[in-house]
Amino acid sequence: MHSRFHGRKPRLVYAGASMPSDSDLEQRVSSLLDTLSADARTAVRNPRSTVEPPQEIKSGRRALEVLAGLTHDPRALVEEAVLGQGGMGVVKLARQVALDRQVAVKTLREARAAGDVEALLSEAWLAGSLEHPGILPIYALALDADGLPVVVMKRIEGVTWSKLLSGDAELAVYAPGRSRLEAHLRVAMQLCNAVHFANARGVVHRDLKPDNVMLGRFGEVYLVDWGIATQAGPTSQFAGTPAYMAPEMLGGDGAVLSAATDVYLLGAVLHEVVTGRPPHLRATTAELFESVMRSTPALPDDVPAELAALIRRCLSRVPADRPSSALEVRQALEAFVEHQGSRELEQQSEGRAAALRVVLKGAPDPMRVSRLFAECRFGFQQALRVWPENARAREALARLTAEVVHFELAHGSVRSAQAVLAELAEPPAALVEAVAKAEAAEAEQAKELERLKRLAQAVDPLTGSRMRMLLALALGTLWVLSPVLLGLYHAAFPDQDETLLTLPITLLSLGVTLVVMKRTPPERRTPLNVQIAHLLVFGMAVQTAALLYLKVVVGGLGEHTLAVLQFHWFMMAGMIASTIVPQMWPSAFGFLGAALLTVEWPQWRYPIGALGNSVLLANMFVVFVRQSRALAAREAKANVSSGDGA
Repeated sequence: MHSRFHGRKPRLVYAGASMPSDSDLEQRVSSLLDTLSADARTAVRNPRSTVEPPQEIKSGRRALEVLAGLTHDPRALVEEAVLGQGGMGVVKLARQVALDRQVAVKTLREARAAGDVEALLSEAWLAGSLEHPGILPIYALALDADGLPVVVMKRIEGVTWSKLLSGDAELAVYAPGRSRLEAHLRVAMQLCNAVHFANARGVVHRDLKPDNVMLGRFGEVYLVDWGIATQAGPTSQFAGTPAYMAPEMLGGDGAVLSAATDVYLLGAVLHEVVTGRPPHLRATTAELFESVMRSTPALPDDVPAELAALIRRCLSRVPADRPSSALEVRQALEAFVEHQGSRELEQQSEGRAAALRVVLKGAPDPMRVSRLFAECRFGFQQALRVWPENARAREALARLTAEVVHFELAHGSVRSAQAVLAELAEPPAALVEAVAKAEAAEAEQAKELERLKRLAQAVDPLTGSRMRMLLALALGTLWVLSPVLLGLYHAAFPDQDETLLTLPITLLSLGVTLVVMKRTPPERRTPLNVQIAHLLVFGMAVQTAALLYLKVVVGGLGEHTLAVLQFHWFMMAGMIASTIVPQMWPSAFGFLGAALLTVEWPQWRYPIGALGNSVLLANMFVVFVRQSRALAAREAKANVSSGDGA
């Protein structure tokens, strides 16, 4: 519907960059209501209807002059039905005979004033000059027999955009496979193309609203109703649809219509897309005009921030603060739609992140935490690949990563924490420091464990046991044979002192011990082996010194030499058995028994000595067999464990 303003020129002074005070605003609204009383009442009754400017249309007069000399053949069109009608015009469905196609024909409902004829012709002439896929094409223009204009247009098989906005029933037909928001924003993008085309030619549509946008079934979007379109420039007229108006459209001194005016109207349409209503729909006329002058529309919190920012820019009160063109609006909408995929991935990942946080608060299974985090991280990363500037996805990923890093550190998994932290391009310094401290603590703990492991290995009786047992068996064999050899030697040379005869055997035993110590690998040179070797060396060194002392000072011990030596080794073996190797007690008691028997029956001292040393040899053999079995069992267990790990 259209209403006309005929009367005095409003004296409203157009606001500049500064926001008017409340008193100024009240005065301007009052002035506007006084000068536009008839149209004000119309605006209140239906603020979505178009208020037309006064009839001062030169292009319509020129069109009338041109058409007056042309003859219109009424047989060229065959009327079939009425498609719709407005305040002064009616649109009928007709068949264009020459091309055998259906067209839409717009005429006046009845004989009207000359101004109405000129207005309709002006609209047709303007629309016909704008050849663009988004602007309804004009096929022909003529006067009928009564001198009324006949405008032949493309017939659009579709609906107005406002019908789709009022309900989603037909949305799947005109925008299949898309969400409601994306479908309407893509319509807005095509509308921006048509508006930018007109603005580039100096034309301001001045009445952009969903009622003036037609949608076809095959994706066509047409901007229609160019009845109040005008050239860009200063204006004092009050014209447009109040519910969508830009402040400069109220008219007044200093008001200028420009491409920025249509940009404002695009913002008003987008406002209706996201809220369901135009920005200036108010209960009273004063409130409506005040809303237009202030131009500070509120948007719900659920409107995506990027889209809300664009709408607010378009609806800026000051034209210079709006996007520079409809093209810029379209590009911003395209970017937003592209970013929607990123936002959807971000929202899905936020849902998984919420589930992960619930798990983290309980007694979480590390494997489940790892799986859920991998899913969340993948979703956020995909969102950032689609839109690298998605700050919310980046912040959410960083926040969730920090939570998982703290979880891994709390559960002692520093390596997992490091791997998670590595996913962040710019990790927070505090988080890096926390991981570094945990890493240092873990390294220190590993060093301590390694030290304890080496210590445990060093004091382990099985470590180096084979080398130790081989030395014991070698000395035991030597000491079993030595009494036999001494007995044979003494039988051949009864006058030789036994004190000196035992000295070479002692030195030989000392040499064997020193050689074995020297050639033992470092890993087998355990504290236990070193202690035993030192005791053996000490015992043989004391034995050597004692034999020399007894020979030089006392003159020798004669047949009691072996008894003294057996008792000496009873003490040495007892020391080793009581402090280092408990398994040597049989050897100690063997030496003690041999010493006592030798004192009791000195004539049998050589066989008794060999028997006592045989106890050492047998004792060491039994220990050697047991430790060999223990080592074999340990190695088999280690092989099984490594096989399971592989």
